[in-house]
Amino acid sequence: MIDVNFKLLFTLQILHKYYFTDQVCNDFSITSATATNTVASGHRLVVRQYNNQLYVGTQFINTQPPPPPNQDLPLVPIEQGLQMTFYMWLNNPLFFNYTNLPSSYDTTKIYYFTNRNNNNISGLNFLSAPKVNLLYNSANSYLPGDIAANGAGMIFSAIAPSNSGSPHGLGDAAFWVQVDDNAYASSADILQWRLSTSTYNFQSVQTSAAITVKGYDSVTNDYTLSVLSTTVTFNNPVLSFPLNLTSLTPGKYLLTINADPPQWIYINDELNTSRPFGVIDIFNEASPTSTNLVDINGYILSPAYTIYFMNRATKWKYIISSGNSYKITDGAHVYTFTTVASTATSATPIPLSNQPLDMNVNINNIPIAVPSADPQRLATVGDSYVYSEIYLNY
Repeated sequence: MIDVNFKLLFTLQILHKYYFTDQVCNDFSITSATATNTVASGHRLVVRQYNNQLYVGTQFINTQPPPPPNQDLPLVPIEQGLQMTFYMWLNNPLFFNYTNLPSSYDTTKIYYFTNRNNNNISGLNFLSAPKVNLLYNSANSYLPGDIAANGAGMIFSAIAPSNSGSPHGLGDAAFWVQVDDNAYASSADILQWRLSTSTYNFQSVQTSAAITVKGYDSVTNDYTLSVLSTTVTFNNPVLSFPLNLTSLTPGKYLLTINADPPQWIYINDELNTSRPFGVIDIFNEASPTSTNLVDINGYILSPAYTIYFMNRATKWKYIISSGNSYKITDGAHVYTFTTVASTATSATPIPLSNQPLDMNVNINNIPIAVPSADPQRLATVGDSYVYSEIYLNY
């Protein structure tokens, strides 16, 4: 006897450090690409989002007597090379205010997450870029909020600016604060979005364009496979030309033209009229391990994937109208404030959270509870820091 039931092929959760209690991030809607709808139909897959999680289920064969535990075969085999693409649509306009990502997000770029990154930490399969892309480099410039990793994979957040002329290593507590070892979404996950036919702008006039495009090599598990190599000669020197990449399937590539710096690009013409926040590519491949949706015998593995966002840290500036003497105190005695005229500003950035901190203003030796920073109100004053202003009518 054979019964047909459903089992999870994989799951995906979106977490955010801003949401203190459970870190569940419900700020996104996730939809399937047109090609993925076809894949789901042909493979008897069911795709559903519930709150912060995406569930992809597959029909499987339940034989009698039953097979050993965790050895369920999909009704339609999941073949090597299968690809599913999903789009992340941002629903919360305040997301960038409380998220440690560039707030001046370039709409010509897109965040890209994939299980090809093989970013497994403490049992979680992160879809963000590996932390090797974030290793601290004393030759780089770092602004408050920038993150860097040490050789052991620990993440640090900059709390003061530094650069090659005045480098400060991750061990300098006046410039860096240790976060944890999670793999957070970062600028390393941003790609330049391009149509398959687009205008390429040179940095100076050129007489020809030597075009090289490298794609993903499933043998090396890296973008080392040459998928396009051609030269276009112009009749006259030009500053731009029509770049034709129609021979490439939608996905991530490394593009190099002449001596211009190589750039990571994402090609997908389906996004021409509407641009999501990010793209998620899930593959079933023999390697790396993170791309194993089924084992070598075709049995369902049901991996769980994670995209994790870090909360933004800002300097909190309390603005007090009263002329009385006052000071701001942190009930946990972690943060200190400096007072100038009618303002009290935190000495270092404080991470934003939907869980209020125990903050008090002491006016004429009388402590009064005051609100924590609200992500709706951010300000910059030209000193590299982002400020949260809190007005107090005392």
